[in-house]
Amino acid sequence: MKLYQEIIQKSQPVDVKFEKLKASQLNEVEIVFHVPTIHPRVKEISSYTYKSLKIENLPQTDVFNLTKNHIFIIDESVSKQKFIQEFIKKQKVSPIILKSIEGKVKTKPFLDDLIKSHNLDKKQNLTLVVIGGGLLLNVGAYLAERTSANLIYLPTTALAMSDSAGGKVRVNFVSNNRAYKHFYKSFYEPNAMFLDERFLESLPEKQKKIGFVEIIKHGLFQSPKLYNYLLDSGRDLFADTQKMKKAILWASDLKRVCIEIDVEENENGSRRILRGGHDFSDRIEEDLMLEIPHGIAVAIGIIKQLEMEHEKQLLDKAKKMFDLMDIPYTIEEYSNWK
Repeated sequence: MKLYQEIIQKSQPVDVKFEKLKASQLNEVEIVFHVPTIHPRVKEISSYTYKSLKIENLPQTDVFNLTKNHIFIIDESVSKQKFIQEFIKKQKVSPIILKSIEGKVKTKPFLDDLIKSHNLDKKQNLTLVVIGGGLLLNVGAYLAERTSANLIYLPTTALAMSDSAGGKVRVNFVSNNRAYKHFYKSFYEPNAMFLDERFLESLPEKQKKIGFVEIIKHGLFQSPKLYNYLLDSGRDLFADTQKMKKAILWASDLKRVCIEIDVEENENGSRRILRGGHDFSDRIEEDLMLEIPHGIAVAIGIIKQLEMEHEKQLLDKAKKMFDLMDIPYTIEEYSNWK
């Protein structure tokens, strides 16, 4: 467990930083993710930064001005928000609007057709700006990889805000009433990630709960201090944007530590943290034809994993947190909760 212990040790300065961090200081946080030397994009970019930014200020950033050939890909529900509509109008944007359906939009045939129908593979020096949840960010990464485009993320859900760094490209395939989760796997890092906290303010509470499972995962397997912060905050967390934002950035910085020490997700390293519950959740999502929210599937997966490992102490901690946050962790609970 040498790699795992190194991750835990290197996580401690992150915990110290965020424990002391005040709400007024959150906009100053910048998390720098280094592109691993084994990933294809290292030939183009060595690192990318994650920081707070209002979308109105995006055109003023250097990363946006890499090229004037920008295409915006926006989640359908997000595109209806007033400040996004105002941005679209002011910037004279003609976005590609996509409805985030795991079993349709995030599938290889759909995306290959999208590239052809919009001639994305014919455009030179393209920059894709993706505004949406984790599903749409994966879609954007696949499109950017296939077209060698620059890529900018503006995540709009708690899950995407906390867990989208790392460069993973994951696309599904559905055939003959069978779903294949992450049928296509690759890596393509964004040029930058930005957090506009107004997306959090507009999220329904259930969406916030779904998104916080990945954050709870870091608290269980990597950072007792993050776990205690979530425990102390309880459900009040979902009514306080700054508390949510702190937890999101905290988990993102912890993920950075995992990637820097063990990007390959070895069994004795970051796999226990980054893939906590996911071996079960992937199968659950496939069995339910990708119609269960990823966060809920991960919560169920974490419980199943800890039961299988006979990790009673962690199992009790997980159940305590999920119960406190009103997050279902069985299929039966989810059926009554949704």
